[in-house]
Amino acid sequence: MLTPEFLTKLDQLRIQCQKPFRGRFRGDRRSLNRGTGVEFADYRLYQHGDDLRYLDWNIYARLEKLFIKLFQADEELPVSILIDTSQSMQFGEPTKLHYAKQLAAAFSYISLANSDRVSLYTLSERLTSVFPATYGKSQYARIQKALATIAADGTTNITECLKHLATHQPHAGVVIVLSDFLDSAGYTVGINSLLGRGFALTLVHIQCQEEIEPPPTGEWRLEDAETGETKEITINEETITHYQNRQKEFCENLQSYCTKQGVGYIRGRTDFDFESVIMQDMQRAGFIQRRY
Repeated sequence: MLTPEFLTKLDQLRIQCQKPFRGRFRGDRRSLNRGTGVEFADYRLYQHGDDLRYLDWNIYARLEKLFIKLFQADEELPVSILIDTSQSMQFGEPTKLHYAKQLAAAFSYISLANSDRVSLYTLSERLTSVFPATYGKSQYARIQKALATIAADGTTNITECLKHLATHQPHAGVVIVLSDFLDSAGYTVGINSLLGRGFALTLVHIQCQEEIEPPPTGEWRLEDAETGETKEITINEETITHYQNRQKEFCENLQSYCTKQGVGYIRGRTDFDFESVIMQDMQRAGFIQRRY
């Protein structure tokens, strides 16, 4: 799915996240948990059994009370990657789903290489766990195999899938949604449910050339990729202009909503060079940064 040469380039990158989360294992990310890091975080009253090395004797000299110094724990970043597998993602050449799987592979590798914890899900009519939370660069081969089994099927229900994740995920973390966001029911309620739980979201809006540039004028029968509904229409210059305006409005509304909510938004086209999107566009967007 990704060449060895490209994986070497990904070793230089990390997912950028300023917001701290609670992790499970040691890592190099600032955590909400208190631990034995080097960065001071807070004080609390001494309790029986606490390590005496962390007592603040200066405070004791002034107040005659025992306080323990707390330090910021360094732990891994929990990253959940959601791949839209509805039938509309099977559109295009290469397909939007193939492009999403490539992106998921790249994000997984970057996360694992930085000692972060990765979970994979598919998103269609319901949210399905494809690969449970895993840790360590050695797990990348298993994630690749899991991604290879993913196929497009069913309709889209973004809201219910995101609400399910917000309800059942025990701790907040980073969520990356790879989708075309073509859901007649919308996406705002689902996104708001994750934001309300404190998750950090990035939406990767995937489009293909075939939907950006509509077919030539003439008589056409259109079929909905997800519902199978058909409609016969006449495409002329006026129809093409109307379609392009509606599509531009859809993209601008999604991006504007993300900006207002503090959600990351990146648009990707399947006909653009995949590696340059990762190495250039996503770094410019601030989603990915170089480690050194």
